Amino acid sequence: MAKTVLERVLRASFATLLALAANSAVANAQEKIVVGQATATSLTFGPVFAAIELGFFKEENLELDFKNFAGASVLIPQIANKSVTIGFPGPDPLILSRQPGRDPLPVQFFYNAARQSIWQFLVLDDSPIKTLNDIRGKKIGVGALANANVPITRAMLAEIGLTMTKDYSFLAIGVGAPAFRATQNKDVDVYNTFDTNIAAFENTGTKLRRIPQDRKYLDLFSNGFAAHVDTIKDKPQIVIGFGRAFTKGLIVCEVNPDFCVRNFYKHNPTLRPQGVSEEQVLKLGRHILASRMSSYLAFPKGAPRNFGVYAEQSWKDFVVALHKGGELSTDKIDVSTLYTNKFAAEFIRFDEAALRKQAAALK
Repeated sequence: MAKTVLERVLRASFATLLALAANSAVANAQEKIVVGQATATSLTFGPVFAAIELGFFKEENLELDFKNFAGASVLIPQIANKSVTIGFPGPDPLILSRQPGRDPLPVQFFYNAARQSIWQFLVLDDSPIKTLNDIRGKKIGVGALANANVPITRAMLAEIGLTMTKDYSFLAIGVGAPAFRATQNKDVDVYNTFDTNIAAFENTGTKLRRIPQDRKYLDLFSNGFAAHVDTIKDKPQIVIGFGRAFTKGLIVCEVNPDFCVRNFYKHNPTLRPQGVSEEQVLKLGRHILASRMSSYLAFPKGAPRNFGVYAEQSWKDFVVALHKGGELSTDKIDVSTLYTNKFAAEFIRFDEAALRKQAAALK
């Protein structure tokens, strides 16, 4: 009898251990997510690769698989059909999907990353174009016709009386070397592109100028992280974990940009500049990284650094700009459906002082 009782106890204990082991395995399983970009990988994602290297995503039980797309208008539908778990688009296509007569895309932004406009109008230094009005009759190069900046660019030019096709045209020239050559060869008169691509162009030694823009456009936020509304509702741990790991990566790159540059090229060796010294690689990389970090860290002076948080007014400003420029049929868009700040407190739930100390010691 005693032996039978002992056997039962042992079997029960063994079953309990197996259950605990199984639960532990489930708890520690890495959730594989697809992260989509609206263009090719660049030092824009320096903080993401810093977070990968330092195990911040692993701590959140996340494993990242990257996919690139030709513009936000292509990327956002991929989020909507759940082919992409988390995307990094601009907001314009999502706003446009919410006007009357269109099927609203079931996507929300949950992390305000580039907190000011990353888009500029670039010309060669000897170009006769000095203002946006001078674009009349000219050809504008863009990375892709599906880029998020295209609607706001049309709106901006419409406000000064310029109409697409009639007064100017777009030509997709991509990013990086092919686009730089197209601009240098004057296949286009103006290149409308983003900060890190401009910095890479400047690194070639080409003399360039930016065409002045109205402050209200420069103050518009740009790319952020977005997910399907089902993911946000049913799997908040993915959104929280991703946002927290990214925030940690941002702080690491702020404290130690050299580490971020070296680490980025460690993870993306084919993108490393060739034929230059390590010192020059760092110099060129710092310039590119800094161009985006200025937007990532564009918090109001003296205000708390509320990583990831959107201001409702900033979305309303976007709607007004698109409506005035003729891109939106109405300015009566419920912007509260476009974003959420519900997870922002979780994005900063870590010891920032300890992280900064860790970051400073990285080589």
